[in-house]
Amino acid sequence: MPEIKNMKALFGTLVDGALGRNGDRVSGKSDGDVQGAAANFGGALVQDAFNYFLSKIVPGLMGFLSVLVFVRMVGVEQYGRYAVVFAFVMSWASGLAGWLSQGILRFQSRWREPGEAADFLRSATLGTVLSAAIGAFAVGIALPAFGVQNGWPLLISLGLLGALIVYTVAIARFQASLRSAKVLQFEAVRSVGCFVIPATLLWVTGSRDYRLLLLGIALGYSLPLLGPVFSRTRQHVDAGNGWRPNLSYGQRQILGELWRFGWPVALWMLCQQSMVVSDRYFVQRFSGFSEVGVYSSMYDVIVRSFSLLFMPITLAVHPLVMNHWNAGNHKHALHAIRSGVKYQVLMFIPIGICLAVLAPWVSRLVLGKANAGASGIVLPLAVGGFLWQVCLLSHKPLEILCKTRRMLAGILVALAINVAGNRLFVPRYGYRASAFLTVASSAGYLLLVFVLTSTEVLRRATETEQAAVCPSVQSDSGEVLRVSS
Repeated sequence: MPEIKNMKALFGTLVDGALGRNGDRVSGKSDGDVQGAAANFGGALVQDAFNYFLSKIVPGLMGFLSVLVFVRMVGVEQYGRYAVVFAFVMSWASGLAGWLSQGILRFQSRWREPGEAADFLRSATLGTVLSAAIGAFAVGIALPAFGVQNGWPLLISLGLLGALIVYTVAIARFQASLRSAKVLQFEAVRSVGCFVIPATLLWVTGSRDYRLLLLGIALGYSLPLLGPVFSRTRQHVDAGNGWRPNLSYGQRQILGELWRFGWPVALWMLCQQSMVVSDRYFVQRFSGFSEVGVYSSMYDVIVRSFSLLFMPITLAVHPLVMNHWNAGNHKHALHAIRSGVKYQVLMFIPIGICLAVLAPWVSRLVLGKANAGASGIVLPLAVGGFLWQVCLLSHKPLEILCKTRRMLAGILVALAINVAGNRLFVPRYGYRASAFLTVASSAGYLLLVFVLTSTEVLRRATETEQAAVCPSVQSDSGEVLRVSS
């Protein structure tokens, strides 16, 4: 049908423009440049960590301000409805974009020549389109089936889903290219848009409807993508080319390789975000949307805004680990992981002490009034958020060894702890149980990561220092995992 083909072409152009092509730092590097980057490990880590820290300052502050303003503008009941729908959509977006974004971070530095980089971009573009299409179908069925959302508001949720997927993949491209300044630019525009646009919609309409929050957030995520989209669209028009979904044999191989590595990671991200859905779903089911609003607002401020300080370390370490490992500098890669965990632990100690002392003040600041129950979950949420940040670095050895199925097994256990615990304890203890289950699930996953990581394989890898992209290792199913160079 011509309408469907036009929609595919439009979305393909949007994705192609959002992912970008020109100016990738890594794609044009020679082998000597990569070795030079390895020699300057300390400087690269500090520079990228600083840029990522800046990229989290504005989002962290805007996220904190958004919760304070939105709770007061729509009330805790409507904020609770928004929190349930947003968590549901975010979980699907994380899973559907996760296989591609993590594959990009893991393998993009392999394809550095211009022709190879172009093939990689085209494969990533089609993967993004397929993820968005599958996600729209799945979410369009799942939201009504779970009684979360029905009718025309589904269109808002589907638009939000598409924006989240494209934005996630675009950010992964910048990270893999070591373009932390571009990440800073996108995150600043996105965070400001996700606050200003929803607040403006609520103020202009005088409404307290949570759906305006969802619409504003969707527009906020789309805002930084507009520039690249218009630029790529103009290039297509000037060249007389349309976007065609066909791939060459080599491009299909790249897409297949990204999928084989990424699908367990995608399920991992879906499971992690499903814990947020589990918390809010069971609190809403047994206590109502007002209690969800209280719990979600505290969670969003403490856990999500926690990335203001801790996520820059993770974002800076991840591409450095993959680039060092791909270049054969295995000791540098493992050193980066250990350094990142050490810095996170040292940073959390004073922060945790302050939050324990100031918990009543924090809850009063977020909710606008004193709430003993909310103040009681400040420290558990902080510990849970910190442990998840540690987990994101601690499982990096499993990623670089392509043992992603072990990561998936660990997160499935953590999800089972969260869901079963919420079902058993929320009816009796309310959202306080969900806060402590955040600690239990993250601690359980961290323990499983240490158990499942093969220290012997890591030791041999660091001793041999073979310049392999991903060594041939036995997968969890017994088959040999091999990545061609």
